[in-house]
Amino acid sequence: MIHSHPARRRDWYWFLGRLGQSLILLGILMLLFVGYQLWGTGIEESQAQNRLESTFFDYGTSSDEAGDLDGDGVAVGTLAPDTTVTDVGNTPPVESSRPVAVDEGDPVAIIEIPDLGVTKFVVAGVAAADLKKGPGHYPMTPQPGHLGNVAIAGHRTTYGEPFRQLDELDEGDDIIVTDVRGREFVYQVTESFVVEPDDSWVVATTDPTRALLTLTTCHPEFSAKQRLIVTAELDTSRSAVVDDRPFRYATEPIAVETSPSTIVSEDLTPDESTIVSDTTSPPVSDTIPTASTVDFEVETFSEGWFSDPAAWPHVLGWLAVLLGVVAGGWLIHRRWMSRLLAFTLTTAPFFVVLYFVFQNVNRLLPPNL
Repeated sequence: MIHSHPARRRDWYWFLGRLGQSLILLGILMLLFVGYQLWGTGIEESQAQNRLESTFFDYGTSSDEAGDLDGDGVAVGTLAPDTTVTDVGNTPPVESSRPVAVDEGDPVAIIEIPDLGVTKFVVAGVAAADLKKGPGHYPMTPQPGHLGNVAIAGHRTTYGEPFRQLDELDEGDDIIVTDVRGREFVYQVTESFVVEPDDSWVVATTDPTRALLTLTTCHPEFSAKQRLIVTAELDTSRSAVVDDRPFRYATEPIAVETSPSTIVSEDLTPDESTIVSDTTSPPVSDTIPTASTVDFEVETFSEGWFSDPAAWPHVLGWLAVLLGVVAGGWLIHRRWMSRLLAFTLTTAPFFVVLYFVFQNVNRLLPPNL
C-alpha cells in the first residue's frame, strides 16, 4: 500500500521563511566577497609579484630577445639572472646606453619604503590589470634613474595594498628605487598632500633638471574622491648617477633624429621585445613629457562602477556554472536523500567556482574598492 503525503500548504509563513533563508545566504555571500577583497586579492598580487621577480631578473637570459648586442650573453641594461632582491643595491650597474624594451605589465623597477616595510616590483602601466600586480609606473613619465618626475601609482586597499600607509611617511623618509640595470636611487620625502582626481599636474615634469619621485594613491581609504600625493627628491650623495637623457618605453612613440649611427626598430609593437639603441649620441628629438604631453584621462583610479563591460559575459558564465553546481547538489539530495553526500560532493566545486565569480564581479567595481 502506497502512502501519499499531503502537500505542504505554502502560506505567507512559508514565503517569509524562504525570504529569510535567501537573505541569510546573501549576507554570507557578501561576507565571503569582502573576505575575497581583503585577502583573496592579496594572494593574487603576491603570486603576481613572484612572477614579476622571475621576469625582472631574467631580462638577460635570452640574448636574441633581450638585446645581447655586445655578445656577452647578458642583455644590455639588465640585471644578472642570479641576482636576488636583497642583492640589488650591491649589484654594479651595467654600463650601456641601450634601454631595455618592456611590455605593459612587465616589471621596470623595485620600490622599497623602509619605514613602511614595503618592497614591491613596479610594473609598466597604471591600467587596472597592471595595478593588480603591484605599483604601476605612469608610462608617459620618466623612468627611474632619469631626470624629471618619476610617477608611480598603487592601491591603498586590496591587491596587496602597497600604499596603504603612505600617509604615515614624514619629511626626510627614504624611498629607494632600483632600476633594471641594478642602479639604486634613494629619494627623500619632501611633502605629502591631498588633491582632486583631475589634478594631473602632480605627476608632470615641471623642472627637467631635477630628479623627483611622486607616489599617488586614493584618499581616503576605500574611496576615490581624492588623491593622496607623496613627493620626494633624489639624494644624489647616496644614489647612482642619474641619466640626463629622457627614457621612455620602446612601446611608446619615440622621436629620434635618424642618422647612420642610430639604430631604431621600425616595429615598436607591445608584443615584441624591441631594442632601441644609440651607439654614439643620445636622441636629440625626444623630450621629457610635461603636463601638456601627458594624457591622464585614462588614470585607473578615476574609473567608476561597471567600467569593464567585457567582464559581464564572464560573470554571467561563472554564475551559470555556480547555479549548475547548486542544482547538482539538490539532485543528489533528492536522489539519495542524503544531505551529507550532497554537501560532501559539491562543497569543493562550489567554492572554486565562487572564487571565479568573485574575481570577475570585482572587475565591475571601481578599482579603488
